[in-house]
Amino acid sequence: MKTRALVFLAAATIPLAAPASATTKKECVASYEQTQSLRKEGKLAAAQEAALVCSKNDCPRVVKKDCAEWLAEIEKSLPTVVLVARDEKGDETADARVFEGDKLVRDRLDGKAMPMDPGEHVLRFERDGAEPVTRKVIVHEGDKLVRIEASFKKEPKAPEEKPAEKGSGVPIAPIVIGGVGILGLGAAGVIGLLGLSAKSDLEESCAPRCAPADVDPVRTKFLAADITAAASVVLLGTAAVVYFTSGSRDEQKSAMPRIEFAPTIGGGFLSLRGAF
Repeated sequence: MKTRALVFLAAATIPLAAPASATTKKECVASYEQTQSLRKEGKLAAAQEAALVCSKNDCPRVVKKDCAEWLAEIEKSLPTVVLVARDEKGDETADARVFEGDKLVRDRLDGKAMPMDPGEHVLRFERDGAEPVTRKVIVHEGDKLVRIEASFKKEPKAPEEKPAEKGSGVPIAPIVIGGVGILGLGAAGVIGLLGLSAKSDLEESCAPRCAPADVDPVRTKFLAADITAAASVVLLGTAAVVYFTSGSRDEQKSAMPRIEFAPTIGGGFLSLRGAF
């Protein structure tokens, strides 16, 4: 009996240890203040962690009450995202790491939602043996289960554009230029015949005392015929030059001369424009 009494007294003198999870008043107040400042800065994820501390039963009643209300508001506003990665075959994979800057966000994807502060984020998905994939997203306050996906599947390269090949066979430009030259010679012949006809009429009616007003149109026709014939000869020569020095189709098109014809009283005026 004496031995049992001594054991009992010894056990009674040993103090009971405080719970390991007890929160001090100082910690409660610090978390209380942190929760408010972090919410103002938009750092809702960190504010949630601080509110969890100051809302514990160990904290003073007033502090615990406010933090519990803030915690409910934060959890409602705090966005959550789900990170998804696809491998080189396009299949979903958990074998990927996600960074935001230098901070490791996830070392492996498990399909679970994770909180993320509202705002702009640049996430970098990495996978062994593959090029990193960057995703720029804007997360809005109150968004839930926003899916952010990155694919390591290599897209087929677009075929390279081949340089334009030179046209085969007879180039188009000299054919067109030569055709215009031949038409010009025909036009010069027609204008010349009209001039000869008008001259013949004057010789029969008023020569050699014809009025200048009657003679000038005839002279204009002959002048137009001469200019048209000269321009046509130049075109035929140009066609020959282009044929022997022809380049690509685009070069032929840009160098192709243009014929412009302006009608005048008693005839017309033919002009040639282009690069020679």
